[in-house]
Amino acid sequence: MSLHAAAGSVPDEVADMGGTSFRTRAVFGNSSSLMIATRPDGYHSTPHTHDCEQLNWMQDGELWVFVVDRAFHLRTGDFLRIPAGALHWSWNRSGAPCTLVEVHTPGLQHDPLISGYAVGLHDEGEVPEFLGSPVSEFPDDPAFDVAVAEKAATDDPAPAVDAG
Repeated sequence: MSLHAAAGSVPDEVADMGGTSFRTRAVFGNSSSLMIATRPDGYHSTPHTHDCEQLNWMQDGELWVFVVDRAFHLRTGDFLRIPAGALHWSWNRSGAPCTLVEVHTPGLQHDPLISGYAVGLHDEGEVPEFLGSPVSEFPDDPAFDVAVAEKAATDDPAPAVDAG
């Protein structure tokens, strides 16, 4: 282990979200995890929650991100925060891949989506002291109709849409 990981030592893997997947590289420390996630055109995640705050930066491309009943159309350079425990999902309907940088606090290093390949950044002899071990959860029945929320946001930009 080391505080530093050379680019080639952090694997580029596939995160399987059930009906969809994306490519990602992930590292973690004690308090946070960082993912570089490339989502293909047409990517549509299942609504999910995790007991950690998520900060996003759109490195390249564009992506719709839905947080409970709000929609955000992220474009290159945009930022977005998803509060801990908030139901959220994303949809890449741009016609091209996009790359999103995600920071989760506490980190998602124990989440089965990335636990098999996330690289720890800890000093030689350091004993990790994690803040927590949240994992993604996929509720069977969201409290609202996902399709209705997406149609309202992407077809008719109305007050429920926040384009940043």
